[in-house]
Amino acid sequence: MSAQENNNGVGLDRRGFLKGFASAAVAATLVGPREVLANQSSAPGQLGRELLPPPTITKPAGTEKYWQQVRKAFSLSSDYIHMNTGTTGSQPEFVQNNLAVYNRYKSEDPRDWAANLAADFPTLFPVTPSAMGARQLQVANAYGANPDEIVLSYNTTDACNLIFSGTPWKPGDRIVTTSFEHPAMMGPAAWARDYHGVEVVVIDIPSSFTADITVAQVLSWFEPALAAELGPDNKQYLAISEVFYKNGLRLPVAELCALARSYGAYSIIDSAHGWGMLPVDCHAYGADFIAGAGHKWLCGGPGTGIFYVRTSDAVDHPLPPFAVGSFVGYGNQFVAASALFNSRAFRPSSSTQSRGEYNTPAVYAMTDSLAFFSQIGINAIYNRGVALGNYLKGLVAAQWGPGALWVQQNPNSAFATAVTSFNPFAAKDEAASYGVMNAAISTILTNLAAEMPKVYGRSTTWRTSGLLTADNRVGFRISTHGVYNNYDEIDYAFARLVDQVNLSGLAQHD
Repeated sequence: MSAQENNNGVGLDRRGFLKGFASAAVAATLVGPREVLANQSSAPGQLGRELLPPPTITKPAGTEKYWQQVRKAFSLSSDYIHMNTGTTGSQPEFVQNNLAVYNRYKSEDPRDWAANLAADFPTLFPVTPSAMGARQLQVANAYGANPDEIVLSYNTTDACNLIFSGTPWKPGDRIVTTSFEHPAMMGPAAWARDYHGVEVVVIDIPSSFTADITVAQVLSWFEPALAAELGPDNKQYLAISEVFYKNGLRLPVAELCALARSYGAYSIIDSAHGWGMLPVDCHAYGADFIAGAGHKWLCGGPGTGIFYVRTSDAVDHPLPPFAVGSFVGYGNQFVAASALFNSRAFRPSSSTQSRGEYNTPAVYAMTDSLAFFSQIGINAIYNRGVALGNYLKGLVAAQWGPGALWVQQNPNSAFATAVTSFNPFAAKDEAASYGVMNAAISTILTNLAAEMPKVYGRSTTWRTSGLLTADNRVGFRISTHGVYNNYDEIDYAFARLVDQVNLSGLAQHD
């Protein structure tokens, strides 16, 4: 008998216990009149009452009708063109419902809410090996990892903080990173430098990437820094983004991790744009740590992420020093030294996952979104998003020439992403015109967001050298997500953008 049918022998439905109050008026003072008047029998289709599976897509796979049906799974309206998934995604409607269900069950029975969900929805709420473990297994299967290597985190920043706080830094250690990193990586690296005497080597990344850039060229940027002499008791880390949030370029992560290993270095990968957009394979990457977001391309909702901590392949490639990252379970203040001191004898999926009360309903909802993505096909979503992005790059090149693109379409698909960055102005590479162009692009984006339909994109800025104190380059950044963007939207948004660029009065590329 399920918990819904019997509540510890009392015979009262958990969700219907307010019916026993003397009057609806009394109940309304506790839960609100709308809830009291609602049907409390948990009828199917009532928002926030029943867990829902991912919607089934019935149209022929790969067709525009197929992707139109996928789009209907999201609550994005037809008069809203969302092209800033690189900042935040849109949750599928069934995931929004499930998040409400998780929170409702947790509030109704804080002790046994997970067991109750498993009893009421056994096919949709697995609890083997545990409720959290089932979700970690799901993520591991989707992204080429072992379940004990997966931590469901809050976001990329949270995971990066765990990595750096758990690494026993020493003066003379080295971090090799780039000038294009997000503050989620830059901040912890600066902290390690300032508080622990770690050397931070910043590789200046070119602003423009032509179609003929090669993997070998990219590796050549990093090799001299990794090959530099290091103290006998020191370690070094390669700390880089898989996809630069500034311009959407994807780095060849597997080759870079292999290069780092060849010089005895460990690797930290910021894959904020990876989960949900790319077919990530943690083991094939060879990375030691991968931090990523759940709220962006995975459309998992705010405050969610996926954090990979390598525990595999330890014989051939020894594990890097790491002390849990979360210190809740690190040791015993009455026993010195703590059991985990200088030890990797812990499972990240439990020891790092456990860091006080965390938002389990949110991370469960994120994995529901992953279930939908896996049903569609992670590779299919990636290919669709890249195809849309390449279509947009083609429009940009046709309008202003390929030189307007900060990252041109490369014949090597290893560089491809669903992000397009460009600057249509003739002064694109002139630092003296940066302020004028930045203001114009900001105005254009504001105007597009004020129209109907609303077009939501963004801009990014950066500096051409780490020696500079201020940014001197700017570009539009447009995200084309395979699950809810389409060619018609791109055509419309691009036409409106061209009109706005013309109104700016600034000279354009030809």
